[in-house]
Amino acid sequence: MNIKDQMILEEYRESKELFTNLGTTVHDILKKMVTEEKIIPMALEHRVKEEQSLAGKLDLKGEKYRSLDDITDILGARVICFYSDEVYKVAHRIEKFFVVDRANSCDKRTLLKEDSFGYLSLHYVCSLPKGQGYPEAMCEKRFEIQLRTGLQHIWAAINHETTYKSEFDVPREIKRCLSRLAGLMELADEEFINVRDRMEHYTEETREKIINNKADDIQINMISLKEYMQLNKEMRHFLWQLAAIEGSEIRDVSPESYLPQLKWLGLQNLGDVQGLLADDRDLAYALAEAALKGTELDILASTVGLRFLCRAELLRRGCSVEQVTDFFLLSYDGKARAEQQAKHLLATYKKLHG
Repeated sequence: MNIKDQMILEEYRESKELFTNLGTTVHDILKKMVTEEKIIPMALEHRVKEEQSLAGKLDLKGEKYRSLDDITDILGARVICFYSDEVYKVAHRIEKFFVVDRANSCDKRTLLKEDSFGYLSLHYVCSLPKGQGYPEAMCEKRFEIQLRTGLQHIWAAINHETTYKSEFDVPREIKRCLSRLAGLMELADEEFINVRDRMEHYTEETREKIINNKADDIQINMISLKEYMQLNKEMRHFLWQLAAIEGSEIRDVSPESYLPQLKWLGLQNLGDVQGLLADDRDLAYALAEAALKGTELDILASTVGLRFLCRAELLRRGCSVEQVTDFFLLSYDGKARAEQQAKHLLATYKKLHG
């Protein structure tokens, strides 16, 4: 290693703590950005290059660098998003907040020909803005930020392993294969956005129908049942009645685990759930009172209503111990425990009715 590279390494050792602090600051800024955009990233990470890695870089490309300031990836941050339009939102924030070194930044998407596919991430070289309360020395250091979707990240990792690390040029057939895969992933990114938007539209439409009491024909699924449990006034009132038994609070949780149980009972749409509430409300309340009174529970899950309504429906139908056991096997491990709970439910019902 020549003297210049040794001096760069010494400069790195003296600056490493500064880069470590800069990494924490940049991470916090990026985290605030995605939070304000209401984005839940797949990953938000940063790292400071290790000395061994820097030494290897200097061995390979040392002629490019005169000082440590010429090396922009001592600190690297990465935001991996689920959707490509989220990447654009984070990119817009980055360009507004950070000082972007345009000459060294690149949008990999613009480097592709119109009939080509490839690595489509955004790559920024940035620094902190001065006059915003950050230490002057910190503002003078550049760092890199990569923005990708999850699929872009997977493709980049595979491409890196198969081509970049190879000592020899990769055969044309393999390059074409990687290019086709990149194209498929680009299409998949677009379709994921389409699926997300359709789900959001369906959720909004379902929500509006529930609020306006026009949701009877909506099929029971993960989305519709969740919205019904949160928005249907009669169901909410029933939950408040159950909570009042011990002065508990209701904590909203996903009702997804009750989908198999509602299916077992033959319920198909939200109108059927509404019918369940109308037919079994009194018995369900009596079962809940017998189970909850004296427990001093501070919090009840919002699925407590479905729990006792389903049990009341089993009793109203006159289900046998075997049938109730079969139903309980949907939520209990082991037939012995399910049968025990079935016998307990039937005994409670007999006790309630003298």
